[in-house]
Amino acid sequence: MPMVEEFELLEEAEVQFEDSDCADSVWYGVEYSEGLFGRKKPVSELTLVIRKEGILYFLCADLPEFLELCRLHGWYAVSHQSFSDTLEIGLCLMEAGRHAGWYSLGHSSERNAVYRELLEYTFERSERQAFYPYETSFKGQCVIDGCTCHYLHDYHPTWMEKKDEHQKRVSNLIFRFKEGGHCGELVAQILAFALLHAGFEKGRKDTVLIPVPASTRERQRRRFPVACYYLSRELGIEDGYKAIWIAEDREQLKGREKSGGEILSNLQFTRRYIRGKHIVLLDDVLTTGINFLHLSRKMKELGAVSITGVFLGKTVGGL
Repeated sequence: MPMVEEFELLEEAEVQFEDSDCADSVWYGVEYSEGLFGRKKPVSELTLVIRKEGILYFLCADLPEFLELCRLHGWYAVSHQSFSDTLEIGLCLMEAGRHAGWYSLGHSSERNAVYRELLEYTFERSERQAFYPYETSFKGQCVIDGCTCHYLHDYHPTWMEKKDEHQKRVSNLIFRFKEGGHCGELVAQILAFALLHAGFEKGRKDTVLIPVPASTRERQRRRFPVACYYLSRELGIEDGYKAIWIAEDREQLKGREKSGGEILSNLQFTRRYIRGKHIVLLDDVLTTGINFLHLSRKMKELGAVSITGVFLGKTVGGL
């Protein structure tokens, strides 16, 4: 029987995370891999480059094993493709602020370093630019009528010149979300990480995710069901996609002040989703806040305990 030579893989790490007992970030070596892989450690060749924004680049020899690690640790694999006959390269998302640095499990220290440099070049220094922004923490928040509203990005509308690639990626994310399709799951995963990072309590059965209604039933159908399904699942809360019914399509009420009557006149509310519940209102862009204002007031009238707004973008120069 032929002998197969086996190589013991070298594990290396330099990982930083925010220690709740320390004022400053703390750097750890390979011993911290137990903290990074709390549920299961890899056994096949793997290199990770981790950014504090919640973005993780990976190069792995066993894709099924790595995807199982993602599932166990709550990471989300955005994309991956073949790098060579033996390696797969890709990008993941995780909760921002938990880790930063790198991890390597490979045949030698030199090879591990080459793979880390390759990941950094591929995703950060090459001419190949990401189509979407992948930050998993909120850019900021504001308060409307006593309700906190979180947003992921500053949004520059179409008439405003985009001064850098990031602004273009934000527009891509928002436009594709409006169009519907595969982008809904990605948006849900990003928002889930951002809400958890902001202190959202996962698994609250008295909390309901409800989308801010679009102007037509068709726009509503394209835009929200996928995002609502995945976001409510990730947060362990109720999916309230059907909480508000658009009884009649209307033209978008843009460019002028709108009364509560105009905004609510074509909407029907299902009380069981609202009475006694904490409501998370989801929408793509926050500009004047007038839609959110009247919807939140209506939900309070119907017995909502609290309302929180979650938006992909907040228009620059708006509210």
